Amino acid sequence: MCSRVWLSGLVVVGAVLACSHAIQVVTEPAGQVTVAEGQQNVNLLCLVEEPVDFCIVKVPGAPAPFAASDKLPAPVEGIRFYGLGWAKGSCGITIDTIKASHDGPFECTVSVRGQTYKGQIDINVSAVAPEPPKIELASNVDSSNGEFEFGKKVTMRCVSRNGWPGAKLSWYLDGVQLTDDVGAEFAETFNRRTTVQQTYRRAIAVEDNRKQVTCRAEHPAYPGGFMETSLPIKLRKVYTNDKPVAQKEDLKELVKPRPPQLTVSSDVEQQNGAFKAGSNLVVQCVSKDGNPPAGFLWFLNDQLIYEGLSAPFVSRNFRGNTVQQTLMYQLKPSDHGKNLICKARHPEGSEETRLKINTYN
Repeated sequence: MCSRVWLSGLVVVGAVLACSHAIQVVTEPAGQVTVAEGQQNVNLLCLVEEPVDFCIVKVPGAPAPFAASDKLPAPVEGIRFYGLGWAKGSCGITIDTIKASHDGPFECTVSVRGQTYKGQIDINVSAVAPEPPKIELASNVDSSNGEFEFGKKVTMRCVSRNGWPGAKLSWYLDGVQLTDDVGAEFAETFNRRTTVQQTYRRAIAVEDNRKQVTCRAEHPAYPGGFMETSLPIKLRKVYTNDKPVAQKEDLKELVKPRPPQLTVSSDVEQQNGAFKAGSNLVVQCVSKDGNPPAGFLWFLNDQLIYEGLSAPFVSRNFRGNTVQQTLMYQLKPSDHGKNLICKARHPEGSEETRLKINTYN
């Protein structure tokens, strides 16, 4: 409270000096807090030295700011009042269970004698470890008994699912890092969970026999910083008098796939739907439920694109074949206004999908 000085000639000056100091909002925890997703009963508190008229809080993930009061229930499920009450200059909340959406700034606005003051606590929801990485073989790869035929190209992909942020992937052959025929990383993020995939294609050589292809996923939440998974390579013995093994066909009739879809990797920087000139645009084209699988052609307007493409990855189920291919293309300022086109070719007819490219500097 402001004090009065009852000395002649100093009453006004003393009152001004005593009342002119700014109210300081003290937060507990101070400044920032790091929490784990699923952590329970996390308290966030704002304190001032005087009673408050009201207190409004803004919580990350909540649809709107609301009054935090011991007299009123919080309008957001999973959040309740915390503190000693407005009369004691105390205003805060308890979050029952931390969710991904709680990552961001918690803000409190308190009113003291008609003046408002703000405090802030930055909530950092810590990294979430992805599932262990997996190597998947394309369905059109002949790998019966875990063996591969010399000279045949093998297409595989590594998938790291449900991490935050997404993992960084890399490929190795018996400890030597691989860079040729490695596609761009493609990431998809939903509800603060990122799945990352990357394709690798290799023509199996004699010297590859009994070596291992390894995919490494690097992530700060992994013990030691990374996890690996490996695929052993074993060459199939081929004899000239062997009869060819008939391959089982799940689908014999021609089935036209669905129209192709283009998706931009969630790691690509965007501003209002525009992409930064000079950055790498990573997109994936997907054709689903066709038989045989569709083949892709890529264009920028009418110019054919043949660089920056991953090997097509084919997977099959009872509905047909799904084909995925990733393109990494470095954008130029002159690309503004052009169309990126993915054309899916199929015996039952071809279809295409387009992405309008807008750029900014």
